[in-house]
Amino acid sequence: MSNLKYRVLLIVALLAAAGWSLYPRKTIERVRRGDRFVFDTVNRVPLKRGLDLQGGMHLELEIDPSKGTVANPSEALDRALKVVRTRIDEFGVSEPVVQKSGDNRIIVELPGIDDPQRAMSVVQKTAFLEFQITDKTQALEKVLPRFDAIVKDAGLAAAAPAVGGDTAKGGKGLQNLFTPGKDSASKAGGDTAKKDTLALTTGGAFSKLIQQGQFPGEYFVAESDVPTLQRYLDLPAIQSALPPGKVLRWGNETQSLGAQKFRPIYMVDARPIITGEALIDAKPNQVPIEGTVVEFTLYNEGGRRFRAETAKHIGDYMAIVLDQRVMGRPPVIQSAIGTHGQITMGQGRSLQEAQDLALVLRAGAL
Repeated sequence: MSNLKYRVLLIVALLAAAGWSLYPRKTIERVRRGDRFVFDTVNRVPLKRGLDLQGGMHLELEIDPSKGTVANPSEALDRALKVVRTRIDEFGVSEPVVQKSGDNRIIVELPGIDDPQRAMSVVQKTAFLEFQITDKTQALEKVLPRFDAIVKDAGLAAAAPAVGGDTAKGGKGLQNLFTPGKDSASKAGGDTAKKDTLALTTGGAFSKLIQQGQFPGEYFVAESDVPTLQRYLDLPAIQSALPPGKVLRWGNETQSLGAQKFRPIYMVDARPIITGEALIDAKPNQVPIEGTVVEFTLYNEGGRRFRAETAKHIGDYMAIVLDQRVMGRPPVIQSAIGTHGQITMGQGRSLQEAQDLALVLRAGAL
């Protein structure tokens, strides 16, 4: 009798859990509005629906030997996999599938996608790698009042929440995002970790979402506010008001502070100092003094240009941008870099992190 009682209670508990898991709740998703896609809050049953339930796209990408001999098919497939995964974010698809199949094929499943031609175009296009210097002129701070006015005139100001609760009142929410002194020896953006982040609010809807980062040109946005800020950035008036010669680029990684996550966004020079077409190879390494590094090699002409450009920007931060996404945190330029250079990630960084960054660089070599 006692066993029957526990079984009944277990069944009731499982039924209650199943009912709760199927209860509709609000989620932020990328949806079509007229002839464009926007992020909006919708009610959805939190149930993963694959291609069999909601339709979508199933793509199989494979190495085409007719385009030329591939010296290392497995490595080429890893490069392509990195690029495809980065690009899938453009579609706002819930739980996509991107995986290797065998030695020469990648499987891509995009449930619910309703623009197959665009999806195929984005997935198949050549990766584009850029090295861009982060802004040190406070160009974003100077234009924030103008951005706030544009958002207000567009009637969107009421939709902007304060970022991260108390963060809008003084940026306190991000002050412990990077502990003082952490990675201080790293060349990859850690030298200014002792500087507190500050709110950049001028009282407007746009500026309330932006927090100052750890070095010039770096800013943070609460992950929950990313769709709102992107909606503002998509406004033609905002695009027209961007400082001349500058562009904003989202980072590809989030930083956590307790239960809250922040996504970096960078103001960088629109003109890259060099692109992936100059890159020959990149590989990870670990050296006794500097720790984990990524060593890369450029063609002679690219190396000459890179040396001339980096000599002008010693002490500045250089964003590594793949398909308009900043990969990791920008490293600081320590000296002029020629045909052979390295990105020093610092002590305590894993070889896997260096392998990932080297993969990004190789993926962007045109």
